[in-house]
Amino acid sequence: MLITGGFLFCFGAIGVKLCVEHTKVPDIKVDEKREFDYNLEALRGKIYDRNGQQNPMAMSLFTRLYFVDPHINSTRTCHRTNLVPMVSLLADTLQVERDELWYKYQTISPESYQALLYNNPDDQLWSKYRSHNRRNVIALSDSEEVYSVITNKTLISGVGIKNKVVRTYPGRRRMSHVLGFVNNMGVGSAGVEQCYDSYLRGVQGRIEGQKDARGRIISYRRSILVDPINGSDLYLTLDSNIQHIVEKTLSGVVQKFSAAGGWAIVEKIKTGEIMAMASFPDFEPEFYNNVNSNIWANKAVSVNYEPGSAMKPIIACAALNHGVIDEHQKLDVGLSKIWFYAGRPLRDHVTGMVDLRKALVKSSNIYFAKLGLMMGNECIYRYLRAFNFGTKLGVDLPGEQFGIVRQPQKWDSLTPTRVPIGQGVAVTALQLINAFACIANDGVLMKPYVVDKIVSPNGEVVFKNKPTIIGRPVRRDVAALVREMMIGITKSGGTGKSAAVAGYTVAGKTGTAQKPVDGIYSQTDYYATFVGFIPAVNPEVAILVTVDTPKPQHTGGYVSGPAFAEITSALVRYLEIPPDDFVEEEL
Repeated sequence: MLITGGFLFCFGAIGVKLCVEHTKVPDIKVDEKREFDYNLEALRGKIYDRNGQQNPMAMSLFTRLYFVDPHINSTRTCHRTNLVPMVSLLADTLQVERDELWYKYQTISPESYQALLYNNPDDQLWSKYRSHNRRNVIALSDSEEVYSVITNKTLISGVGIKNKVVRTYPGRRRMSHVLGFVNNMGVGSAGVEQCYDSYLRGVQGRIEGQKDARGRIISYRRSILVDPINGSDLYLTLDSNIQHIVEKTLSGVVQKFSAAGGWAIVEKIKTGEIMAMASFPDFEPEFYNNVNSNIWANKAVSVNYEPGSAMKPIIACAALNHGVIDEHQKLDVGLSKIWFYAGRPLRDHVTGMVDLRKALVKSSNIYFAKLGLMMGNECIYRYLRAFNFGTKLGVDLPGEQFGIVRQPQKWDSLTPTRVPIGQGVAVTALQLINAFACIANDGVLMKPYVVDKIVSPNGEVVFKNKPTIIGRPVRRDVAALVREMMIGITKSGGTGKSAAVAGYTVAGKTGTAQKPVDGIYSQTDYYATFVGFIPAVNPEVAILVTVDTPKPQHTGGYVSGPAFAEITSALVRYLEIPPDDFVEEEL
């Protein structure tokens, strides 16, 4: 009995020990597996055009990423004939190619999957797919019907699911250079996505707790729950409809003249609001990695280029404002249509005694070269800087350049004859249109901007942009006089008659500039520009079109003038700008 009792005691002790270890050890493992600590993703703020929430240009969505997962892939245990209908159902459900999906099922292995998934965090997995590394990712979908089909294990096997937040752009290419894009790590990397990233980016939440044996969260076992805070929404000054007009016209003129590219801007004169800004070639922000990175640059603010004769109205304003000349004074441009100064020739297409009005309408090079000598280096430089050339305007977009305006003490004897005709000085398109808007705005220079306001998730306006005066380079009467003179440029006999719009007075100027190549001016490559405003009598909007290296024609009047007219004709109808009362019908 003692032996028996001892045996029973020992057996009981062993049993208790086995029981304790059996319950203790597995409990530790179960707790480790069931405990979780998740970040809760916040949605990035939306971006709307100036018309508000009816026109979302960028938005973030919760969705699911579906991928072939070899760890749960049953293809090795299924007969090939049984796999065919499953792959067909999956392809139909996710709307993907069956052959491509079949290939994924047959070729993906646990080793290759692990290399792809675990060497690249979740937020980079989908970017791998978008970069055409389609090894195991199938598709993205936020459909609950799709989810219910794929999670039905009697129908589908071997598909993994991950929750994702994706940035999508409903307009596809629309406003691509202004919007920019969000990189693989969720950081704004171009356009307003970059400039206003701190506002758009939300704050992650956090949840800690335990799951049950089936992987479901046990609500009463949550130890930490911090809700995410979504990002704030941007409301742009750009109008999606105007942008469409500009983009369509710009792409058309670039393709028509086999050009390297082009850019265009529409600016609201009284406020400095940018209503459209386009650069071509463009891209789809959602698939930004599918194009060369140099296409990401917003050339309307990032390219320094010589304006050519588009500089002449600025010099006219400066000379009048400084009292160097008056509207009636004439200069002799000669009879040979060629003038030598500092050993270099300058050609023209007008002769004789010419006043300022005719010099503008006919775009006389010799007149403005002589006017530049009358003004002097310091005077020219001071007015260029007063119009904000040679410095950033401070637009709320990344990549803005300064332009190039050299200090006057660095000018040679030829420079004062060339800067007035737009050579030896470089501007950005935004600087150029803003200077013309200043002439249209009675000599008041406004700061351009692209974001109207920022609204927090709870509806609070956390930032509101407003019109800002950044200079008054010329008097009101001077701006009005030059504005009136510029109307003749788009009339019969003017260099910009191709930019005329029936029923409206248009003030503008052509610009044809040789591109510098290896330190010398090219004889084949040009920038063709037309910039102006409408209606000239009471201006509302300024428009600029520049085409980079058009061929075979290359002049601003021939290439960019008609594109200006096409944009402007659609614009006055859309904005319901009434025709001028002062337009004379030509018989």
